[in-house]
Amino acid sequence: MEETKKMNQAGTTGSEKQVLLKNGFIVDGTGAKGFVGDLLIQGSQIREVSPQPIAFAGETLDCTDKVISPGFIDAHSHMDRSLAYQGHEDLKNPFTAQGCTTFVAGNCGSSVGSLRRGNPYLSQITLFEKFPQPVTWDSMGGYFSHLEQIGLSHNLVMLTGHGTEWITLRGRNPNPFSADEKAAILYRLEEALDQGAAGVSFGLQYEPDIFCPPEQIREVARLLKRKNKILTVHGRAYSKISGAYRDRETPHNVLALREMIEIARETGVRLQYSHLMFAGTKSFPSYAECLETIEKAVAGGVDVMTDTYSYHCGYSVINVILPAWFLADLPANYHNPEAVERVERGLNRMPEHIGFGFDDIQIMYADHPDLRKYDGWFLSEIAKDLGFSPGKTTLLLSEKTKSRTHILNHHYSDMEIIDALISHPACLFMTDSTVSVTGLQNPASFGSFALVLQYARDRRLVSLEEVVHWMTGATAERFNLKDRGFLKKGYAADITVFDWKRVKDNNTVTQTDRAPRGIEAVFINGCQVKHFDQVAGSANAGKVIRI
Repeated sequence: MEETKKMNQAGTTGSEKQVLLKNGFIVDGTGAKGFVGDLLIQGSQIREVSPQPIAFAGETLDCTDKVISPGFIDAHSHMDRSLAYQGHEDLKNPFTAQGCTTFVAGNCGSSVGSLRRGNPYLSQITLFEKFPQPVTWDSMGGYFSHLEQIGLSHNLVMLTGHGTEWITLRGRNPNPFSADEKAAILYRLEEALDQGAAGVSFGLQYEPDIFCPPEQIREVARLLKRKNKILTVHGRAYSKISGAYRDRETPHNVLALREMIEIARETGVRLQYSHLMFAGTKSFPSYAECLETIEKAVAGGVDVMTDTYSYHCGYSVINVILPAWFLADLPANYHNPEAVERVERGLNRMPEHIGFGFDDIQIMYADHPDLRKYDGWFLSEIAKDLGFSPGKTTLLLSEKTKSRTHILNHHYSDMEIIDALISHPACLFMTDSTVSVTGLQNPASFGSFALVLQYARDRRLVSLEEVVHWMTGATAERFNLKDRGFLKKGYAADITVFDWKRVKDNNTVTQTDRAPRGIEAVFINGCQVKHFDQVAGSANAGKVIRI
């Protein structure tokens, strides 16, 4: 009792700082009904959560009329590149400002942790921007050590990217793997898993995973099942028609989802089907069939979930709209008149087939000095300026930037779809994003979580407790985070304080880098990194979370 009295008066126990969050509406991440109460942080952990006042005389944050929730967990991020930059807090603070404390990164088959020092194929990796600093690691464990040495602004859960491992093994070679190559890539993936990676990601619309046969995915799934790790997949198709399947009766995005669910059924692997989206207005009606497909799979015992952002646009690279047969022989196909004519013809018919065209593809960053002026332009505008067809313009950007033109694709959904996804019990929330060093920003980097809260509240889609659960506790459980995602004694003090009545996204179609309102305070491992409207990132607040 005397020890407790001294602790309360001093506000510390030994060298561990304490902070009291007082009189807030506590939503603990379980989905249970919230209550007004206090929460005491001690060091990096939660010491006490109580509906009764906690006696404490130290540093106190008055949270009256504010929600105290677990820190938001970004279920699908590409922040593994930005976190590896020493300094550059401007690349990380936008996520803090929207309440995010933890990233699940290394998605879509592309993982910075899977890079290898001195690898001759590093220049062929295109899903993220060129890494501006030397790669000093040659394993996932080495990447984790690098992050711990330079300091982390946020917590990081890492996936190892199958596509990155493919490229570091043998470049973008599209040919089938030999037996030795299969053994080598499985060995590399298993090494990364043993060093703490939470699972393996595939990007089946990107090189080189676009060339990956189903049996190779099954082999990886069996490895993950044995290791009790997760498989995350950017599917082969997210539109009604694609180059991935010959079937003209069933929407191709439905076929892509079924393909992965069948692999999960056969192997028993835990499947996270990444960013359920619907490219083009003619693809929109298939959302109901996709959700029904997931529901039937879950009812049949398949462990499958998906995730979504709250915007109608999404981040990608220019080659995502090029067919696999064309990508299989680059750069030669850029100079093959027959191949160019064939791919241009297909590109120019996109609006007719899927309701998605060059007015929907906005350039975020064109990595070539002759093309940088087009950052923020739509492909149709660039084509008009150059006097080329839209298809030829696409190929020009692809070739000149060596596939590194980053794009923001619009018409990925409508409000009916977003309402259905936010309300669905198999759907987590994410940004699918990173902050770019230059060029147009993805609004998801700045306001995705705020917009989910805004829609949940204003459109009355789910309760406050439910939406917080899917942003926090449900995501933590999905990726086997043992001590995060909930406001419980002994858990990591990752906490977001927000104003449920005021929280609002401030981004527009033309201004995509605005911080939201209503995110009042953020703590990462007990360190306050945002206080009200002043973002003050800390390079040492976060931790590598080895799974």
